[in-house]
Amino acid sequence: MLGFLFVAAVIIVVAVVAVRVIPAYIEYFAVQKALAQSLTETKDFSSAAEVRRSFQRRADTGYIESVTGSDVFVSKNGNVITATASWTRKLHLVANASLFLEFEATATR
Repeated sequence: MLGFLFVAAVIIVVAVVAVRVIPAYIEYFAVQKALAQSLTETKDFSSAAEVRRSFQRRADTGYIESVTGSDVFVSKNGNVITATASWTRKLHLVANASLFLEFEATATR
């Protein structure tokens, strides 16, 4: 019986952490997709501001709250354009325990 309670407690802890972390990772993949779409939308790269505006439009419609257009770093190296966004999320678990996640999404064209 004690073994069952231990296994149940471990499963509950893993489930609580998963319920808190999954939305953050869904947002990460949404940011990565929005970056890639912003780069393909701005085929003739004229300025980084154009990519940021395109990303901001997609972020507003895609429920992306952690990253804004001003957080996107755009660089051009030769013919390769790279857009990068880095951010952190602090997720409250229980009492005074929190989980700190760091994300970095990159898209190139």
